[in-house]
Amino acid sequence: MGKKKVPVEDLIVPPQDTKICGTICICQMTLVLSSVALVYLTVAIYMPSTRAFNSGIAEVPVMCTTTRAVNKDNCEWGSCGEWCLSKTSGACIQIYVNLRNNGSSLTLANCTNSANKTCYGIDQENSKKARCIADECKNLTGTFNCTAGACINITDAFECVFANTDPPLKCSGRRGKITCIEITGLFSCSRGTCRKIRTPYNCDRRCVDIPTRNKNIVLLSGDKVYLSQCQSAIDKETQMEVWNEEEDNVMMASCYNIQNTSYGVEAVDCVNGSTLDKNVLTDLTNFTYLSYLHYAVAKPQKLIAPIEQELLLWNDSRLMINLEGCVNTLQDECKEFLREYGKDGTDHNARARFPCFYSDGNKEVVVARFNLEVTYRQFLFASILPSVLFVVSCVTLILCQRTVVVGDDAKMRFKCVNANTILPPGSKNNSQHNLGDGGGGGADTVMAL
Repeated sequence: MGKKKVPVEDLIVPPQDTKICGTICICQMTLVLSSVALVYLTVAIYMPSTRAFNSGIAEVPVMCTTTRAVNKDNCEWGSCGEWCLSKTSGACIQIYVNLRNNGSSLTLANCTNSANKTCYGIDQENSKKARCIADECKNLTGTFNCTAGACINITDAFECVFANTDPPLKCSGRRGKITCIEITGLFSCSRGTCRKIRTPYNCDRRCVDIPTRNKNIVLLSGDKVYLSQCQSAIDKETQMEVWNEEEDNVMMASCYNIQNTSYGVEAVDCVNGSTLDKNVLTDLTNFTYLSYLHYAVAKPQKLIAPIEQELLLWNDSRLMINLEGCVNTLQDECKEFLREYGKDGTDHNARARFPCFYSDGNKEVVVARFNLEVTYRQFLFASILPSVLFVVSCVTLILCQRTVVVGDDAKMRFKCVNANTILPPGSKNNSQHNLGDGGGGGADTVMAL
């Protein structure tokens, strides 16, 4: 005889109270997320903030000028990394700067006949490149700046003076493409035949027609030139007049920023103040000659603005975007940072000049971003919010553990603190004591919400 089959009874789980289940689920999720947040924020916020508080870095910025940007493989440090939770690996860019004190801030009074001239150089990222591997270099004519076989025409932007070149390379035909596929440096080309320009050479920007007629103020600011006819120049800090039009000469300086204010034209961080005889300037001039006059012909005047070399604090500091040298936003911040701060003049444009922060105990490292007030607010917010959520969810789960019980009907209920007995539904006493059924309270009361 075969074995008799035992009927299997289907277990029916009654619907649970959504308030109890929802509370427990939300608290468990909040507990897990707040725990993960505390672990993550330890690395992302707490440790960097503590390091910033103890760094000794002054909150008043000084000035930095980029001297070189080095692209290395597998370097020990980089100026900016996109993710702080992993060590920098692969290629990275190291930016070195000159660190100096701030220059003078000047207010130019009663200025008229003003002019602004921007001398655009070559935009390395957006300029059209001739790729020798694709046979685009066979007709090159002019002066080209080449990197690994990709050449940019700089003929219209720069005028290069040189004495010696290497033997010619023919960049057309199959053999020519193989020869020119990795050319790097400055080349003078004629119909696809290129000669590498040997050092020393001098390339100056073709920025012409700068109006200097009836101008007694000339301020250089990177790739920009500001010219005007002003009555006087006043040092903003000392409120002392450092130049007056009655001197009958031209005041020159190199400034970080120039802007119009309600008090007049304000020039920030001016260095290398000097004066130039009026008869040296003609009606029009070019950027190269103006720079030459400023640094080689004009007479230095420290009263107007100090000499840049005398303000130098350190001449080869490592630049970091912040104390960690990285960001966690994953929004390509580093790409923009390296593009802006990595201008070292090798592309014949002006070097990057910007405010930076340093510690007296370590001038070899400077940071571009540092704000203790913002760091303090972030530290408080990142500390209080997840900690409160962690404590509240943890306490709520503990209370649920002590007050929520499962009856014989597999349904969760809240019980009073003094409850000793849980009665199943349908029992004689349950209808009297179950608050969910409208019963009264007592020592053994079970509340169904």
